[in-house]
Amino acid sequence: MKRNVFLLFLLVSLNLWGTVGFVVNSGSETLSKIDFETGEMNNAFCVLGSMPNRVALIEDHAYVVNSGDNSLQKINLDSGQTVTNIYIENSSNPYDICIDGNYAYVSCGMINKVCKIDLGTNIVEGFVEVGGNPAGMSVLNNKLYVGNSDYATGYTNCSVSVIDLESFIVEETIPTEVNPQFLAAINGNIHISCGGNWETIFGKICILDPVTNTITDILDIGGITSNFAVSPESIVYVADGNSTALYAYNAENFNIIYNSMNPFTPGGTMVAANNEFLVVLGGEWGQDFTVKTYDFEENLLNEYTVGLYATDIKIYDAGTGADNNEVAKTDFQLKNYPNPFNPSTNIEFNLLEETVVSLNIYNFKGQKVKQLFSEQISAGQHSIVWNGKDENDKAVSSGVYFYKLNAKDFQQIKKMVLLK
Repeated sequence: MKRNVFLLFLLVSLNLWGTVGFVVNSGSETLSKIDFETGEMNNAFCVLGSMPNRVALIEDHAYVVNSGDNSLQKINLDSGQTVTNIYIENSSNPYDICIDGNYAYVSCGMINKVCKIDLGTNIVEGFVEVGGNPAGMSVLNNKLYVGNSDYATGYTNCSVSVIDLESFIVEETIPTEVNPQFLAAINGNIHISCGGNWETIFGKICILDPVTNTITDILDIGGITSNFAVSPESIVYVADGNSTALYAYNAENFNIIYNSMNPFTPGGTMVAANNEFLVVLGGEWGQDFTVKTYDFEENLLNEYTVGLYATDIKIYDAGTGADNNEVAKTDFQLKNYPNPFNPSTNIEFNLLEETVVSLNIYNFKGQKVKQLFSEQISAGQHSIVWNGKDENDKAVSSGVYFYKLNAKDFQQIKKMVLLK
């Protein structure tokens, strides 16, 4: 009986331990903070600038794009205090932010440029011209992919610009379906959500092969497709601009699970996910929005009310410092089995290229238990066994542990349970 109670406690700890959500309330011009473990909420965690749009999380700070102020607002995640406001350019109308290493990249929708900002100095280093009305972005293999919505000319020249981050120069421009608003690096490809024109042309997902820079698949989802969230089983959930539906497809074979004819309802305008649950943000113009959490069996777990016309949500593992946006870019496909385990578990991961990799085990307090390896490893699928022992080859006790994989500028952290 004690063993079963202990297992239940550990599994609950796995689901929501230390996970926090941050919501941009564009209408209220505030940043909400939701503690998914305790249910505690603060809908005025930080006062934002004019017309806030997107947020990115890294280390101890949030960065919010304020379209009306033409600025990037840096916020301390512990106190909610604004550290600084980084001015970009007059009438630039910054839309989205993508962080890679020590730099932030901001798409400027009215001047058809992407801005590069040094996060160490908070200085704008420069701009690069892209296509018309750039919107969403994603990074993969040291390339920045920018969706050019071209709404100012009636979506007549929609495309994705490919920027080399070393030179900060556009290498190629790739035509897409109508209105490429959101991009994500998933399983080694760039997935592009093309939302249509809100009237007669409906949403499609373009799959871009970064090796050939060609669109290899187009998924006819329908609706007004919005951003992406990925489950541990590589199921991609797609939000809808009308907040009435949620769509889904398999990232490995591109089979559509939910489309506009068969949606998952109720839906939302934005989605996010970690390894344990799906978060859906939705609502109607002029009203407070809601945040709903689901397990990956699509059962509703909880619901929260946030501010007016919320435009973005990101989730953050406060217990480990893991930034879910950075994790999504790695494509490590990190996992372990069995879980829970005793006495050993297999840890698997995939590398897209040969690189130096380290894999470490940490306990519930964040203390390093064992370094499994740190060395140069070839591209491909890899597996290593942890036998439940520390650096001194002594067996560790039952409990929650974390395994962290580092490669280049990226890291990914997963949780597991040793149950004796």
